[in-house]
Amino acid sequence: MKIFSVLLLLLCSLPAFAKKPIRVVDVGVMGLASHDLFQWNTQTRENEENGRFDLSTIFDYADGTRIHQGGNPKNSSNAAVYSITQNLVSFYAGKKAALLMSRTVTEEQAHIIARQQTVAFFMGMVKESYERFTNARFPDYALAQTVTDDEQGVMRALHDILPGKIYVNRNLTREVFEVTDFRLAMTQLSPTEMMKPVKFYDGKYDEEYLHVVVPGFPDPTIINLQAIDQSFIAEQTNYNLDDMLAELQFYGQFPFFGNLVHFTSFGYHLENLFAKGICNKYIDGSPNTWNTVAVECY
Repeated sequence: MKIFSVLLLLLCSLPAFAKKPIRVVDVGVMGLASHDLFQWNTQTRENEENGRFDLSTIFDYADGTRIHQGGNPKNSSNAAVYSITQNLVSFYAGKKAALLMSRTVTEEQAHIIARQQTVAFFMGMVKESYERFTNARFPDYALAQTVTDDEQGVMRALHDILPGKIYVNRNLTREVFEVTDFRLAMTQLSPTEMMKPVKFYDGKYDEEYLHVVVPGFPDPTIINLQAIDQSFIAEQTNYNLDDMLAELQFYGQFPFFGNLVHFTSFGYHLENLFAKGICNKYIDGSPNTWNTVAVECY
């Protein structure tokens, strides 16, 4: 009877330990976060981003001339990332407009304050999405180090979670939306659509990512995202994508306990990556003035 009572107590407690579903919004937030932390140059084999959360991918791309278009065109590569990017651009524009209407600041001051507020807003989103992606707490420390290829490789392996299709509501009907269709990439998803859950880690890339059509002249290009990720991980890290996907599949089979950071052999790189992202100074020691989070950075 006593054993039965203990088992019953454990069963009743399971929902408290259950992994939260990963949602479309998390795919968008984590996608934009990766764009803000690194931009891989295939020719030089170097990261061209600064490894810090400052939304440079929006505000500094093309010398700031494309802010209202979302900055780097990569931020319009799929509907989830595009929707998050446009929400941040709208947030920034609203904050800046309110500051200018107060007539207490200059145009430049309004831009600085509004960008700082937008970065703070984004980092709050990153924290929530990171915790759903990993079932682990967001790091409470910051690292003043450069982003590594291992960390980029781990983020690539998490493409396992990318949904090939999501369901959207259009004209009072439920329709299937193919995420990789470039004609639909610049689609603003509704809040309800952004909160839809995606399939949990299963160790497989959805079929749609194995033949992504990229528009080009005179002919479009067909790319295999898994093959691209596999090549990067094999050449730039000591990991193997197939092994990483097998670990993610194993992790995904446990609905209640464990977190990705500690459950997998490579998850700790994610924690380090985001600890670097929140650092309030750059690699050269100069301050990251856009980051107003008061966490000591070592």
